[in-house]
Amino acid sequence: MMRYDTTVERRSTATGSALFLAVAAIALLLASCGSDGGMESEDYGNLLNSPAGLIVVEQEHPTGYGRPDCLVCHELRNIHAVNRTGLPDCTATPDEAPSAACLDLAAIRAIVRDQKEASCAPCHGSNGVEP
Repeated sequence: MMRYDTTVERRSTATGSALFLAVAAIALLLASCGSDGGMESEDYGNLLNSPAGLIVVEQEHPTGYGRPDCLVCHELRNIHAVNRTGLPDCTATPDEAPSAACLDLAAIRAIVRDQKEASCAPCHGSNGVEP
């Protein structure tokens, strides 16, 4: 009497299930990252009026203070999108020097886009992160 070996069949089913779960987990993670909606500026009010000004302090940033990965929570396209400082927008042409008290959001966004998280500390302090 010939015996049918189900070991290969069981191994194949287990491998297929594991592969399906891995693919499903990766798809879920990728689907939950970022946003495909339009730009929605983050609104923290006028940071210049906060107790420490532009510097991030634990009192105002309790869930993110001490974390070096700012862009995990603050999506690049949604930060520095609206001038809420009360300072005028810089309107100088390339031939003119900008006013000392104006805000050039386009320049700030370019710096943040190019330098990513390295651009945060020069304006917002260490966020409690040791270098």
